[in-house]
Amino acid sequence: MEERMIQPEERMPRKERTSARIRSKSPRIFAVEMLRLLAIVGIAIFHTFLPAFESVLGYGPWPTVPNVPISAVTGTLWAVWLVMMIKFVGAWGNHIFFMISGYFLIPRMMRDSLEPGYWRKQAVSTARRVAQVLATVAFYTLIMLAVDRFVAPVASAGWKEWFLLGLEFVWIYTLVVALAPAAAWLLARIARWNATVLAVLVAVLTVLVYALNAHVAFASSVGSFGLLDWRKWAGALSYALSFVVAGLIGFAIRGAREGGVVAGSCGDDCGDGRGHARNRTPLWLRAYVWGWLLAVTFVALGAVVAWAMIHGDYSLTYRLSFKSTSAFSFVLAVCSLMIAVTRGRSDDVRDDGVRNATTALPAAAPSHFHNAVQALASGILGFYVVQSLAGGLWKPLCERAMAPALANAALVGGQAARFGWLIVWFAIGIAFSVAFVAVVCVCDRCIRQPLLRALKLSR
Repeated sequence: MEERMIQPEERMPRKERTSARIRSKSPRIFAVEMLRLLAIVGIAIFHTFLPAFESVLGYGPWPTVPNVPISAVTGTLWAVWLVMMIKFVGAWGNHIFFMISGYFLIPRMMRDSLEPGYWRKQAVSTARRVAQVLATVAFYTLIMLAVDRFVAPVASAGWKEWFLLGLEFVWIYTLVVALAPAAAWLLARIARWNATVLAVLVAVLTVLVYALNAHVAFASSVGSFGLLDWRKWAGALSYALSFVVAGLIGFAIRGAREGGVVAGSCGDDCGDGRGHARNRTPLWLRAYVWGWLLAVTFVALGAVVAWAMIHGDYSLTYRLSFKSTSAFSFVLAVCSLMIAVTRGRSDDVRDDGVRNATTALPAAAPSHFHNAVQALASGILGFYVVQSLAGGLWKPLCERAMAPALANAALVGGQAARFGWLIVWFAIGIAFSVAFVAVVCVCDRCIRQPLLRALKLSR
């Protein structure tokens, strides 16, 4: 019976089959799910070592002093370099979060915007997405209030700390998702008029946004800005830009594949070799090109950070990595996304990253590792909320776990012994971050997600 229902879809033209989405359980793109999980782990590691980064900035490049544990890091160049590099991982993970969402949402919205009933359909879909975020925040807020009341006091618990400061990133994402249908409608019409003009406009906008953010980071006093401060909104704009840029990348990739310019995509329509010349995969759709660009960008970033360390200019890395203004993190995120999406047939996916059962190529049964990655990666929204609301619980635990190794690194006299204790310090911090991600994402998968499905807010 199920095969007879699918056969009419298979007889549709390719473009119509691509837009016909089946909401059944299908394998996700593993490379994208892996990237999503790496983003979660990167964000956790960033938050784990953020206090050390701030302490390094405050203490400065001074010799190791036994009663100042952080001096063991500031007195060791490689340790300072690693702490500074971890600072860029946070913005990278945040950009990845926005880019993966934009990559799948924007292209579909752009196609649907040319069809009748677009605004009514998007109003329902957007309301569901926003309700999912609000329900997630409400769910974990109730849990944290219960913990604060009956288990142990939660430091920094309160409406202002939680909902205005701690969750500001989640609210930015909610706002971007709410505005996505209007942005896609406009992008679709510019692309239909002249795709080259659209590409130029986005490129110019990217330069302007990061020039503005560079001005905020370098030409003004940086710090914690108020909620209505234009400099905070300038930083938020860079995440919205990542959402749009990734969406246009997805739109371009789908257009290239549906047009037969990618190897293996034109099928029988290329008959007699007529499509052979245009069937060659262009350079911008080859994963190894983006892999080389990723490596070059990372080496350049590492060299800049090393130069700052050698010259004792720690404030340079602070300004280069200030909140979401890091152009390095943005480029690294774009390269990472392109590596993930050019490794598979990403034109055959729904807006949530699931392959379309009618058009996806046959694939081997997913392994336990694949299933585990998909299960953990699905908890990214829940993790963002938990790591913000529960900061008063997990941060003290993490600091207590890492403190002995750092204290011993400052107390020992030899370089080899200090090297060993610093390695232990980094290892404990990374292990704690990974364990924290695993616990939160498993709980999210087993509790919150089934609850949202029961409430018809998720699939």
